[in-house]
Amino acid sequence: MSQTEQDLRELFASQATGAPTAEGLAEGALVKVRHRRRVQRGVLGGVGVLALVGLVVVSLPRTVDGSGAGARPVAQATSTSSPSSLNPFSPNGTPPGTSAEGSYSCAVGYSPAELTKRAFAFDGTVVSIGAPHSNRTGSGALPLAGVTFRVNQWFKGGSGDTVTVDMNTPSQGTSTSATSETGPGYTVGTRLLVAGEPRWGGAALDAAIAWSCGFTQAYSSQVAAQWAEATK
Repeated sequence: MSQTEQDLRELFASQATGAPTAEGLAEGALVKVRHRRRVQRGVLGGVGVLALVGLVVVSLPRTVDGSGAGARPVAQATSTSSPSSLNPFSPNGTPPGTSAEGSYSCAVGYSPAELTKRAFAFDGTVVSIGAPHSNRTGSGALPLAGVTFRVNQWFKGGSGDTVTVDMNTPSQGTSTSATSETGPGYTVGTRLLVAGEPRWGGAALDAAIAWSCGFTQAYSSQVAAQWAEATK
C-alpha cells in the first residue's frame, strides 16, 4: 500500500469517527423542533397580549372631543340650601306688606288660589278706626290701626255682622291699587275686600291682622265674584 493510500484511509477513518450517529441526528432534530415550538408559542402569546391590550384600549370611554383619554367623573353639585319658607310672618308677627321700619315687601304674591289659604276673607265697610288689638308687650309694636267693619259678605273664617282687624294705618295705605304692598287707602265708609290671618296663631279671628299685597284691596264686584268662586 502506497503512502498516499495510507493517508487517505486515516483521513476517512477520522471523519467517520467524528460523524454523528443515527441517535445523535434524531436528538438534534428533536431539539430543533422543541425550539421552533417555543418560538411559535412566544409569538402567539405576544399576539394574544396585543389583542387583549387592543380590547382594553377600545373599551376606554372617549371624551367629547374624540380623544382616547378616559373621561373623568364629574362631581355633582349638591345644594344644601333648604326651600324658602312661605310663612310670611317675622318673629314679631309682621305680615307681608307691614314693617315697623317703614319698608314693605310681599312674601306671598296674591292670587285667588293663594286667597283660599288665608284664615279669613270678607267684603266689609269701615265703620270705625281705633287702636290696634294684635300688638303684644315686648313683641315690637307695629304701626297698625284696629279697623272695625260692617260685614257685607263673609267668604271664609267668620259669620258675624261686624269684625275688627288690624291693618296698616290709613296714612300708610294711600294707594287703591289691588297689588299695593301697603294696602289700599281707607277711611270711615270705605268698602274693602279684606283677607288675612291670626297674627299669633289660633282661631281665624284671634288677633286678626289684614294682609296687604293684594289680599286687602278696594272693593270690586268682579274681584268679589272671584273670591266667592275661589272660596265656595
